[in-house]
Amino acid sequence: MMEFFTSSLSYLPVALEATETTSMADKLADAGINTLLGMGTAFAVLILISLIISLFPMIGKIGKKQPAPAPANKPAAAPEVVEEEDLSDDDELVAVIAAAIAAYEGSTSASGDGFVVRSIRKRRVGARA
Repeated sequence: MMEFFTSSLSYLPVALEATETTSMADKLADAGINTLLGMGTAFAVLILISLIISLFPMIGKIGKKQPAPAPANKPAAAPEVVEEEDLSDDDELVAVIAAAIAAYEGSTSASGDGFVVRSIRKRRVGARA
């Protein structure tokens, strides 16, 4: 509660305030409530962000049209047979790979200076280096 008085020397108001003393238990209770409200708000926002992120896959499906089902009466095409040739003994391929490595390493000599191609293997499609 704020009360204003005028002093006898001047006509400016002087503020007087009555302070209420609170016990340590009341202060701790207020601090606990503030802590719980702050932590609760933070976790609520984190849960909201998590829910929004979990909806991202659905956002991509909204704009896409469903493909029309293919007629079931079409006969299946015969699979093409592709013959794979063995490239492990191909000297031209070894020379090209050696030249590419030499160019990558910045080597200018034709001999390769310090590297030897020991084997060439075909890499699987899904494998990573």
